[in-house]
Parts: sequence; C-alpha cells; structure tokens
Amino acid sequence: MKKSLTVLSLLLMGVLAAAQTKPTSSTTTTPTPPTVISVIESVSGKQFLPDTAFAALSEEDETLLTKEPIANWGLLQESGPSMAYSNLVIGTRSYQLVITRQPKEVFPKAMLLRFTTPKSKPEPIARGTLKPKADEKLK
Repeated sequence: MKKSLTVLSLLLMGVLAAAQTKPTSSTTTTPTPPTVISVIESVSGKQFLPDTAFAALSEEDETLLTKEPIANWGLLQESGPSMAYSNLVIGTRSYQLVITRQPKEVFPKAMLLRFTTPKSKPEPIARGTLKPKADEKLK
C-alpha cells in the first residue's frame, strides 16, 4: 500500500511538473504582438519565432517598447558559455531579453521578461526560438 501511494504521488508530481512547463496552446494565449517580435529581433540580430506568448503584456508595455529606440537597450552580455542577456530600464520598469543555448539545441531560445518594480519577480512576456535571418544564411 505504501509503495503504491509513493508511486501515485510521484506520478502526480510528474504530471503537474509537465503541465507547468509545457507551452500553453494557442487557444488560451494571445499571439505575440509584432512590437515584441520586432524588439527581440532588433536586439538579438536574429529572426524570432515565438512559441509561447504570455498574457503579461499590457498596453503600457507595448507603448513603452514601441517608443524606446533599440539604442537604449544594453549590449548583449555573456553570462557563461550558454547564456546572454540585454536590459532596458524605463523609470522603475525594466525589461530583460535572455538568450540561452543548450549544448544539444541547434538554435538558441529567447525570452523577454518584464520587471514592474526593482524588487518584483520577472514576468515573462514571450518565448521562442532565434534563427539566422535570411541574409545571414547566404554568407
């Protein structure tokens, strides 16, 4: 009995963990706004193919991201061999583009995060894959 309860609890934890990490279907999320795609492509220099859009993006975010020139974003900084990031700070609100590349992945992943206050937890805005732009493929 004790063994079956242990197996059942482990199975339940596995299902819950998979549900938390699995990208949500397109019927429950809004599509990634063109503003977000444009910002990520401009900062990274790569083509951004979103796989998950989160509902955390507000009209204020879209307005701020549209008005801020790419020159106001920080340069991409390496944080170890498999991660780079860039920041944009506007008043107390800030955004961070995090690019990760796992050893077995062909293309890196990008995630745009928002911090509403300096002490707030990051809120994801969009996540997806970065691929070389068409003109880079020809080189």
